[in-house]
Amino acid sequence: MLDDLRANTRRVARTLLAGFALVALALGYWQIVRGADLAQDPANPRVATARQDEPRGRILDRNGVVLADGSPRHYADPSLVHTIGFHSDRFGDTDLEAAYDAELRGERALSPVDRLLQQVVHTAPRPNDLVLTVDKRIHDAAIQALGTSAGSIVVLDPRTGAVLAMASTPYFDPNTVDEQMQNLVTDPKEPLFNRAVQALYVPGSTFKTVTATAAVDKGLVDLNETFMCTTAVKVGMYSVDCRNSQHIPRLTYKQAYAWSSNRVFGLTGMLLGFPNLAPINPWLDDKPPGPYPWSEDPKSIEASAGVLEDYARRFGFERSIPFDLPVSVSQVKNSDTQWSPELLVQTSFGQGELDVTPMQMALVVAAVANGGHVPTPYVAAQLRSGSDVRQLHEPGQSFSTASSADVANTLVSFMVEGVDNGYAAKAAIPGVKVGGKTGTAEVGDGTSHSWFIGFAPADAPRIAVAVILEHQGSGSDFATPAAQSVMRTALAVYH
Repeated sequence: MLDDLRANTRRVARTLLAGFALVALALGYWQIVRGADLAQDPANPRVATARQDEPRGRILDRNGVVLADGSPRHYADPSLVHTIGFHSDRFGDTDLEAAYDAELRGERALSPVDRLLQQVVHTAPRPNDLVLTVDKRIHDAAIQALGTSAGSIVVLDPRTGAVLAMASTPYFDPNTVDEQMQNLVTDPKEPLFNRAVQALYVPGSTFKTVTATAAVDKGLVDLNETFMCTTAVKVGMYSVDCRNSQHIPRLTYKQAYAWSSNRVFGLTGMLLGFPNLAPINPWLDDKPPGPYPWSEDPKSIEASAGVLEDYARRFGFERSIPFDLPVSVSQVKNSDTQWSPELLVQTSFGQGELDVTPMQMALVVAAVANGGHVPTPYVAAQLRSGSDVRQLHEPGQSFSTASSADVANTLVSFMVEGVDNGYAAKAAIPGVKVGGKTGTAEVGDGTSHSWFIGFAPADAPRIAVAVILEHQGSGSDFATPAAQSVMRTALAVYH
């Protein structure tokens, strides 16, 4: 019995020793191996408390106007929240506040000397200021133009890719986000949603810019030859008509663009894969030379669909757009949908299953204005600390080529015609040549989104703009005058 007691005692002792060893190993791992990481982890209560009081760099517009400063953070204009994001002790950082958090806190010093002093002498971090490409005056004009409508306005310099304004409504006050977050999450108006880069919309007739680019670039249309457009054409079970351009029964391809003929651009998309039919003008007429190729073989439109998808991708569709903030991927159709004649004809004039961000459509029109090159957009320009400056992007880069310069110039003339003698007339600015394209996008609930894309001045564009007003109706009546007011402000203050 004594032997059993001694054996049990030894087993308990070994178990205790093993337990102590495990505890010692765990403590050693967390204190020695992971100690430095834990000391900086934002979830560490000590770190969170310290961060409330640590200095933080300012965020400035391109002209030095202070947009955010101090700790706790103060935001001068809540309407910029979808550009800047917010810094919150409860909910963390978002958007640019998150992307450049280490620099704003000074953890990543600009100067090599400062970095060395931080590492060796443990000097206090010196926060860096973040300078944006945004011009507060253009942003204010965009917010005013949006009014009470949900929607977005994106303004770019097509030459450099600099974002001059990226407005999204409704917005919220980042100064009270800690107290208001629960209400914001459940608000049916979705004020937390950055419509400029996250929302996906049907583009309507603004997408005809992509279809026209494909047709002109492939040499399929005769720009001087006219054709009649007065009747509807049935494609499968879908009927596409000439109502938009019925007041000009005989018209050129440029006029068809300016007056946004659904039949012309629907048929154009269907004919993109049939180069042997060039010029396709006779096939756009009320009385085509013969039966349409797809009438007997619906699968023959797959080549045309491939061409349309190719040109859409050249503009940035179906791709991740390089930007300081994540941009939702714009799509030509759902990935699990098969092309049909009905879907292709609708897609070609801007309906179907198309889904686009306002940023994507701003890049489409910027590419036209930029000689066919799709500019790489950016909104964070510089980090500054005293005399030290770090450029964050190289202006004037392009991430894709949509067309040749000659084709882009042809599209410029199409868009100028749209303003001078078409549906985009309300974009006109006295003394300045403006190019533009309207869109009225049906969304399935009996309403339409109002779209406009355009640029100015047409002979040397320095402003490109995309406007969407949700559920407002005609692109001509709502988005177009909104864009005109923004472009007028931009041309007056930005050179």
